[in-house]
Amino acid sequence: MNSTRRILIIRLSSLGDILHTLPAFWSLRQTFPDAAIDWVVEERNRFLVEAVAGIDNVLVVDSRRLRRSPLQSAVWKKNLAAIRRMRSRRYDVSLDFQGLLKTAFLGAISGARTRIGFSRQLAREPLAHWFYNLRLPPPVSEMHITAQNQLLAGLAGAGKVRSLPDMRIEQADIAEVDQQMAQAQLSEYVVINPGGGWYTKRWDPVKYGELARRIGTETGLGVVVTTGPGEEPLYAEIVRHAGNVSPIGMTLSFLQLVPLLRSARLFIGGDTGPFHLACALGTPVVGILGPTSPARNGPWTAGDEAVVRILPCSFCNGRTCPTGNECMDISVEAVFESVVKRLRTSSPVDRR
Repeated sequence: MNSTRRILIIRLSSLGDILHTLPAFWSLRQTFPDAAIDWVVEERNRFLVEAVAGIDNVLVVDSRRLRRSPLQSAVWKKNLAAIRRMRSRRYDVSLDFQGLLKTAFLGAISGARTRIGFSRQLAREPLAHWFYNLRLPPPVSEMHITAQNQLLAGLAGAGKVRSLPDMRIEQADIAEVDQQMAQAQLSEYVVINPGGGWYTKRWDPVKYGELARRIGTETGLGVVVTTGPGEEPLYAEIVRHAGNVSPIGMTLSFLQLVPLLRSARLFIGGDTGPFHLACALGTPVVGILGPTSPARNGPWTAGDEAVVRILPCSFCNGRTCPTGNECMDISVEAVFESVVKRLRTSSPVDRR
């Protein structure tokens, strides 16, 4: 598509899925360096897209508030203003990386001549495929979502690239993290993130504590535990079971994780936004997965580790579990073996 001059990326949420779209975005940016590439995103996730280098305009919608307050005129005005701005950009191509009816509708209403999206089998809401005039067929075998997204970008003519865009972090956030690291006297360290949006994705914090103890005593590395709002009890439970090791607790904003992860020897956690942020930054990772497939949602890079327990019901993508989350009953020994294996092939490199 040599005539491509204006491109619209549609990926409203969530944080992990936005990160999964970055390789596809960067493929488009490298293939069409002179094109205007805009991204439409939900209000609550705009901070992440605005931090990505190379995006020309970030268009913001608030469908969440529209659902919750459908009679508020201010909400309608905000969303209609975003749509008017979108239409004024006169896009040549829109790419819907979400596959919902609302995201497919945004592509159609944008006025883009070429509307690219997933086939009926791949779209999260199958009826969305009717809004596209170019559709990505299902792959012959399961592939990582980042690779699938790059195939979608390929329908617009993008070539595959190995690099990723930079993340622009405010100096104040970098200084805050540096100060906390200096106070904790951290140099070489491992980051553990025990949280997760679904409880089914969470490994037992007791086991995280035992793992922290083994990392501290057997590798000599420091251990940092990062938590989000409301996850402080997870850190307390880890500390209780970490023995003589004293994990450092840090409650950071999502973007403040960037400088922390860039200097970490390793990240350990489940299929969550921080896990995929570590993958996007090139931080070595050990993923602990249960309801989601490591082939699709696991580490992005060869050499990284995914620890799973295979059961007949594995990779069900369930947010609740009738078996008591049995797939996440993974031993500390299995995770520690993966930690040691990954540390052997990673080096203490500052990625900032």
